[in-house]
Amino acid sequence: MVVEKRRGTRTCALRRMISPNDAVDLTKRIEDRARRVAVQSRYQLPALAPEGSTTRSCQMIKRSICSTLLFALPLLLAACQPTPGAMQAGLATLRLDTPVSGEVTTAGRINYNDGSRSVAYEIELGDDQAISLETKGALCARLLVMFDGETVAGPVDAPSCGDANNESRLSLLAPEAGRYTVAVSGVGGRSYGPFRLEAKALQVRTGNEPLQPDVEIVDFMQDDNRKRYQVEISEPGYYVLEMRSSDVDSALELQGNGVSVSDDDGGDGLDSRIRVSLQPGVYTLHAKAVNDKAGMFRLSVSTGALPDGVQLQNEGSLMADGTVVYGTLVGSPREYTLAIAQPSRIELDLRSDDFDAVLELRGNGISREDDDGGSGTDSRISTVLQPGEYRVVARGLGGNATGLFQLTATQRPMPEGAALRTGGTLVLDTPVSGLLEGEGHTYQLEVARRGELVVDLTSDDFDAMLELHRDGALVASDDDGGTGTNSRLQADVAPGRYMIKALAYHGAHGIRGMYELTARLGSVSSAAGVVDQP
Repeated sequence: MVVEKRRGTRTCALRRMISPNDAVDLTKRIEDRARRVAVQSRYQLPALAPEGSTTRSCQMIKRSICSTLLFALPLLLAACQPTPGAMQAGLATLRLDTPVSGEVTTAGRINYNDGSRSVAYEIELGDDQAISLETKGALCARLLVMFDGETVAGPVDAPSCGDANNESRLSLLAPEAGRYTVAVSGVGGRSYGPFRLEAKALQVRTGNEPLQPDVEIVDFMQDDNRKRYQVEISEPGYYVLEMRSSDVDSALELQGNGVSVSDDDGGDGLDSRIRVSLQPGVYTLHAKAVNDKAGMFRLSVSTGALPDGVQLQNEGSLMADGTVVYGTLVGSPREYTLAIAQPSRIELDLRSDDFDAVLELRGNGISREDDDGGSGTDSRISTVLQPGEYRVVARGLGGNATGLFQLTATQRPMPEGAALRTGGTLVLDTPVSGLLEGEGHTYQLEVARRGELVVDLTSDDFDAMLELHRDGALVASDDDGGTGTNSRLQADVAPGRYMIKALAYHGAHGIRGMYELTARLGSVSSAAGVVDQP
C-alpha cells in the first residue's frame, strides 16, 4: 500500500509501502512524528483538514486503516499536510483591505519555543501577489506567514513596545497561488492583548524603466540581497534618495557623473537616505539588504526642499556678515575663502541635519578645527583674526558624509579702546582683556594679606584653563570650574607674590581668542591649606 500526498505537481516526501499488519507499528511511528512536529512547530496551527480532504490526500490508504489512524491520533496526517486548496479548520478568513480585530489570550495556540500565544488567519493569494500586513493595538505583536506548512515570511516583531499603539509590519510576495496562514502572536510568553490586523495589496515595480524624481516604487529584496536601478535626472538640483523597509536593514549606493556616495542608516531607524546635489544625467543606484534578509522595501527619489530664492553654493567667497551659505556634501569637503580687513572676532557656524559637521579654519598661522562645538552635532569656531585671507572647510565626520548644510561667518569688531594684554602685572579687582594665540599668558599678582584668592578666566573663543604658581611650584589649577568651559580657581593664600597663567585647555594648537581675567581676595575660608612662604 502506498501513502502519498500530492501538492499540485509536487509529491510529499512521505511515501512508504505498508500492509495491514504494519498498521500498529505505523501508528506508533506517525504518533512520534506528529509529537515532534508539534513541539518543533513555531506556531501550533490546526493540523487537520476536514475529513473529506484528508481522505482525498490519502487515497491509497485503505479506508479501514485510515479510519483507525484518524480515530486514534488526530495529528496523524500532519506529516502529509493539507493541500493548498483545502480550507484549514478553525481559521478565520482575512481579506484584503478589510481589517479584522482579535486578541491574544491564554486560550490561544501556544508556541512551544517561548510560551507565546497566537491567533491565526487564512488569506487567499495569487501567484506573485504582493501584500503588506500590519497590526496595531495594545498587543506587542509578532507576525509570521506560512504556506503549506513552511514559513515564507517573518517572523517580525514590533520595533518597540510599551503603549496602546504598538505596530508590527510584514510584507510578502506569494511564491505561488493558494491559501496562506497569517499568525499573530505576542512577543514572548507574557505578551497578551487586543490588536487590529489589516492586509493591503502592494503594487510591485515591473520592468526596468529609469527611476524619475518625485516617484516612489515598491520592490522586493530576494535571495541576492541587492537590486540595481537607473536614476534619470533632467534638471540640476538637490535630491533626496530614500530606501525604507520594516523587513530589511537597508543601504544605498549612488554612482555616476563624478558622484560616488553611499549610506547605511542615514534615514529613520535602519532606513537609508542620501541627500546630494546632482547634475543632469543617468546614475546607477544600488539598493542592498545589509542583514542578508529578504523582504519588501520602498524606494523614492525626490527633489530636496530649499527656502524660496535660495541657491546652492558649494565653493567661493564666504562673507563675514552673517549671510547663510547653503551647500551640499557628496563625500568630499567643500572649501570657501574668507577675507578679513581688520582685526576682528569671528564666529564660524556649520549646521546640518544630515551629517555630523566638522569645521576647519586655516591660514596666516591659524589652524583650527571643531566637531560638535555648536548645538548637537553642529560645529562652531570662535576666534580673533588678523587682516588676511583664510580657508574655511566644511566637511562631515568620516569621509563619506552626504547632505545639505548651512555655513555662516559673523564678524564682531574688537572692543573700542580695549588694550589687549599678553601678560604683566595683575591688580586685584581690576579685569584685564587679552588675546591668546596658542601659548599661554603669565601675570604677576601681589597679595598683601591672607585670604581666599578667586581667579576667573572667561572666553567665548576657547576652553579656558588656569594655573596658580608660587616660587616655581604649582599651587592650584582649574579647568571648567566656572560656567561652561570657563575657569575659576580658588585657593587660600598667604601674603606674597604669585604667578597666574591663562591657558587654553591642554595648550591646544592653533588657538586664538579673546579672554577676560580677574582676581579678587576674600576672607580665609579655612586655616588648613593656606599657602605660606617657604
